[in-house]
Amino acid sequence: MANLPPFISWIGHGAASLAQPAVFTGAKSFAFGFRTDRAATQKLVDDLLNPVGGGRVHYLSLGWYSMISFMTIDRCTSQVDAIGWEPGRECALWIPLLETNHARGMLRIVLWTPYIFINYTIGMLTGRDVWGWPKVWARIDVPADSPQAPGAFTCSTTVFETLNANTQAQISPLLTVTSRSALPAAGEGVQWTDGRDAARTIGQSLLGGFVSEHIESLIAGPTIPTVQMKQLRDSLDPSLACFQAIVDSPAQMTGFHGGGVLTASDFTLEVLTCESHQIVRDLLGTTPTPGRTTLPIEFAAWLAFDFKALQGAVVVSAT
Repeated sequence: MANLPPFISWIGHGAASLAQPAVFTGAKSFAFGFRTDRAATQKLVDDLLNPVGGGRVHYLSLGWYSMISFMTIDRCTSQVDAIGWEPGRECALWIPLLETNHARGMLRIVLWTPYIFINYTIGMLTGRDVWGWPKVWARIDVPADSPQAPGAFTCSTTVFETLNANTQAQISPLLTVTSRSALPAAGEGVQWTDGRDAARTIGQSLLGGFVSEHIESLIAGPTIPTVQMKQLRDSLDPSLACFQAIVDSPAQMTGFHGGGVLTASDFTLEVLTCESHQIVRDLLGTTPTPGRTTLPIEFAAWLAFDFKALQGAVVVSAT
């Protein structure tokens, strides 16, 4: 875009939205793949992404699997705004998509997160403001570090049982992955020593029977491509957006410290039934079980790494 005004920095005045690139060190992520319904995820994409494309860019849901990840990070900071660092935790649901850019005549595989939760303010505001990640606050718990302690990964956030003006908000466990066995301690269970091997294995589990050359194209570059829908509501008319675009949000791995496959049958995913987060309908296209829906995990892995969230670019803009 031309003729953009300079950004007015609030550093020193309580700034919580910082300049990119964002730098993350000492990250450890547990990723769990589960079966979803392609028609349901395509409807979600058609509701939340494709309207912004306006026929110029289109997204197609790939495969029959989605993924939930729980990530702990030792240090999160900005490479530009030197104000300090803080630890953080995030939980996200991932869907692989095929992006068709008609204007450029290009195809590529990208990842999209319709749900993402975070427990620290700077990461939440920077992620939303810069790239459009739909991050909301959550309390994220992970099993104890002791190798003898199985347990649960839990994402608790603000939920509304029904969508009604008289419904009071509650902080409840929305997503829970339960482990029946001990998780690997530091230095144990390492099967991958290269980030490309990890990405290839996880990509194959997500994309199922999708041809291998497309998996290779996903990991061929120095970054993992993700896309988000970034928008700001109009101040006057709440039914309008004063800014709306699909934005690239590339992540670059800067260090890999190990990882490997876990026994998938040791884990189960539970999703809270509530109208504020209709995850089961969004991903499986079915009516959720009263209380909680339990889903089997069909792929599980862990990774330890460092990474950067790089400058993004507008894929397509509707404003």
